[in-house]
Amino acid sequence: MVIFEKNIMTKTIITLLFSLYIVTANSQVATDSAYKLPASEKLHYQVYYKLGKIWINAGIANLKTDTITTDSTLVYRFTADGYSKKKYDWIYSLEDHYKSVVSYTDLTPIRFEKENIEKKVWVHNIYNFNKKEQKMDLFMETTGQQPVHRTEKLGGFLTDALSAIYYIRTWDFNEFNIGDTLTFKTILDGKIFDQSLVYLGKDVIQTSEGKEINAFKLGALIKNSTFFRGDDAVIVWITDNSERWIAKAKAKIVIGSIIIYLDKQGLVSFGPKNK
Repeated sequence: MVIFEKNIMTKTIITLLFSLYIVTANSQVATDSAYKLPASEKLHYQVYYKLGKIWINAGIANLKTDTITTDSTLVYRFTADGYSKKKYDWIYSLEDHYKSVVSYTDLTPIRFEKENIEKKVWVHNIYNFNKKEQKMDLFMETTGQQPVHRTEKLGGFLTDALSAIYYIRTWDFNEFNIGDTLTFKTILDGKIFDQSLVYLGKDVIQTSEGKEINAFKLGALIKNSTFFRGDDAVIVWITDNSERWIAKAKAKIVIGSIIIYLDKQGLVSFGPKNK
């Protein structure tokens, strides 16, 4: 089944959730000074594969925010864990674990770590960021390969793949116009790359109980992909309220779609009914 194609959970969660932060064309940050990320938060997501009228609850992703003190300074600590459902282990098994420590004041990354386990393949990356010296120290290891350790220049503001989804929540989307193309710069698997997002305006999404919630809608432009279907394959909805949750994300893939919903633990559920 397409749902268990190699790296599918990584691709969808990374693309739809963990790799989203944006800068305007003139690189001026449109931060909303009236908004501050919560010091403590737990978010839970359900990952579905949809083919026609068939829905498969393929995985889960849990995100957590707290604050810690490092070098006598208060910082945010973000963690994210993604899993394929155990009942599909006989076909495909995947675990994704991410940790990010960032500045409490401007979300500049300080340390990032990821661990991916795909059947018998283990991938482990650690990035240490030095804002003062404008450099980052990268350590990467993979099953069956020699570890890689190198230092690179930061070259200005850069985010890691996990802190990106928190950074986007601090932005004032009311300052954007429909059709504005925005770019982001991030590091993933040791590579710094640019990605384009398009602001698609305001939208209304429904909770699983049928309640309507206002949201901002963004489209990610995916060029030359053999996995996603079309340049405009990925769409993300962020709630237009005090929480500013990423409530829903949808990706058209080669066959069918991947849909991720915010769900459970006392939060409003945006997933389909009885799924």
